[in-house]
Amino acid sequence: MSTRRRHLGAGAAMSVVVQGGPLAAAAFLSIVLARTIGPSGNGRFALLATLTGLSGMVVSLGLSAGITYEVSRHRWSVRQAFRTSYVAGFGLGLVGFVGGLIVFLLLHDSVFRGIGTDLAIVALASLPPVLAYQFADSILLARERYEGYAALELSHSATLLVVGAGLAIAYGLSGAVVGLPAAALVGSVVGVLLLVPLARRDTVVDKGESLARAIRFGLQSWGANLLQQINYRFDVLILAAFATASDVGVYSVALTLTSVAWVLPQALQTVLFPRVASLDEATLAGDVSAEESDAALAKAVRHGVLLTLPTAVIISLLLLIAVPLLYGSKFHDTIWLGFILLPGTLLLGVGKILGSGVTGRGYPRYALYGSGASAAVALALYLGLIPPFHAWGAAVASSLAYGFGALLGLYFFHRVTALGFRESFVPRAEDVADYGGLVRLARAWRPGH
Repeated sequence: MSTRRRHLGAGAAMSVVVQGGPLAAAAFLSIVLARTIGPSGNGRFALLATLTGLSGMVVSLGLSAGITYEVSRHRWSVRQAFRTSYVAGFGLGLVGFVGGLIVFLLLHDSVFRGIGTDLAIVALASLPPVLAYQFADSILLARERYEGYAALELSHSATLLVVGAGLAIAYGLSGAVVGLPAAALVGSVVGVLLLVPLARRDTVVDKGESLARAIRFGLQSWGANLLQQINYRFDVLILAAFATASDVGVYSVALTLTSVAWVLPQALQTVLFPRVASLDEATLAGDVSAEESDAALAKAVRHGVLLTLPTAVIISLLLLIAVPLLYGSKFHDTIWLGFILLPGTLLLGVGKILGSGVTGRGYPRYALYGSGASAAVALALYLGLIPPFHAWGAAVASSLAYGFGALLGLYFFHRVTALGFRESFVPRAEDVADYGGLVRLARAWRPGH
């Protein structure tokens, strides 16, 4: 079935705005907490956010990836995917709430010392609506409804910013934590408002067993994502067990600022995955050639490489200017921790794009293999470097683990695509010219076109 495809660059540009929303909200919250409570408040909020994020990841079963894969290949209608995913989201979220609370209570005297059980309950209460709105995101992306995706994500971030930061000024950490369930609830409601009209217009006929296929596909991505959390989250948890909440707060700001490096690659990754899956299906159907599909993927990777230089400059300026200006002298170490994290963060940004291409081609098991190997290396580095060197050890270990993960992504990318190094990683003049075309597209843009 031939399908008119939307401009991938427009989707990526929209996704950049979207990816920046959560980062801006998190950064503003951290500034408010830094100025009202100090590094320890930042550290405790980071730990609660980490607990909530990990709990949601564990119980999600990778359904976000499975939903995107099935819906983008037009094997699952929006109507059925919407109904099924919302029921699953709220059910799995309740399981995550109970599981996360058990973990909190077990580690209350070590990792989560100084944090009240009431705050953990409030934070974990965000899980059911969080999963529901994330599944809505997956459906919107699968159908290339970039405006809806942006509206959904920005509504969530804006609520966290307004409610969380507003209450944090008056009530400190407790107020900031209330922003988590408030933002999740708003996101889930906006998801309903966006998906209902889309479901009415959808003409796809379900091919049966879509949920089963989505779960089978998603479980492989789920395993990979769980293992990736050892790279992304365990440094904070292990640091909390061996250092003070203040150390965690200083380090968490460095993580937040350097994660800006993932905004552009993740924006491209977000829209690339459903596009690659759709092109792969069209190739099998004979609607597009394998060469066209390969060319689209190679161009996306080259753009990821091209964007690393301006990203590095932006993050360097944030570390050198924003930290002393906005956070104050207590966060001086954040600057140098950020520069230690930066090389690995930039490499992994490109690695994320490679992984999106591999998974979109129908090989999520490679992401699982790579995440397993990367997680083992990361855990060894964290346990070896964090106990003696605290935040400095965490930064070095994380940067090395990120770089190793990027190398594994490169290996599996070449196994799946057989694209040459020059074709995939050396930017061309036409790639630079794409940004001028994107500006012209933005001037002529109309929603839904």
